[in-house]
Amino acid sequence: MSEKIKDKENKPSFFSDYLIVGIIIALIGVFIRIYFYPYDIPITLDGLLYFWYAIDASDLGGLSTEYNFPNNLWPLSLGLFFSISNLENYMDLMNLQRITSLIISVLTFVPVYYILRKFFVQKYALTGMALFAVEPRLIINSLGGLPEALFVFLGSITLVLFLSNKLKLIYISFAICAIFSLVRYEGILLLIPLLIIFVIRFRKEKRVIFHLLIVLTIFGLTILPMTYLRMEATGNDGIYSHIGSNGALGVV
Repeated sequence: MSEKIKDKENKPSFFSDYLIVGIIIALIGVFIRIYFYPYDIPITLDGLLYFWYAIDASDLGGLSTEYNFPNNLWPLSLGLFFSISNLENYMDLMNLQRITSLIISVLTFVPVYYILRKFFVQKYALTGMALFAVEPRLIINSLGGLPEALFVFLGSITLVLFLSNKLKLIYISFAICAIFSLVRYEGILLLIPLLIIFVIRFRKEKRVIFHLLIVLTIFGLTILPMTYLRMEATGNDGIYSHIGSNGALGVV
């Protein structure tokens, strides 16, 4: 009987301590965003360009030919939300844009915690999560309806899956990395270290080259449809063409 009591005492107290702390941190992050939410203030600057792109995408049901800037996955996603909503007022649609980025920003707390947990004990992982939750620039971007919230979310998901010990999840991480690159073209730079680390991790495997070809195929097949559609609509793919032009196109 005493051994059972000792076993219970030695069990981790995650559900009684760390989970509660994590929920409190998440709630604080949510409350801060709600407190600073700019009610009745229109979206401006880059966020406004994404808004008009989303409006056009919603009306056309596809890519707009009027905008020649990269990073169009975010406004296309917004266009989908706009089309399935019953909102017609521009201010209501802007609020939908802001709320979407705000929700994505809050959801990012989870993968950020799991990334930190790979390298640190729980209390330090929670500390890092807390710093992320209250980081001013991330809060401003999420309230401005900008793509950075989705960019950081997909980037963190990519890393969580890539750091897994399961090969299938690592495969999926390269698909997410491709989508990550479609949100902001700079995301394709993450592919290089991922490939290097992948080869190092599996260098002792007999079929490492085969696995490498699979992840490259997954990445290519994921990114190809959008780049093809962009070529058809605007004459550039929005990723390689943008890097080649030294960032000369529109919104970055």
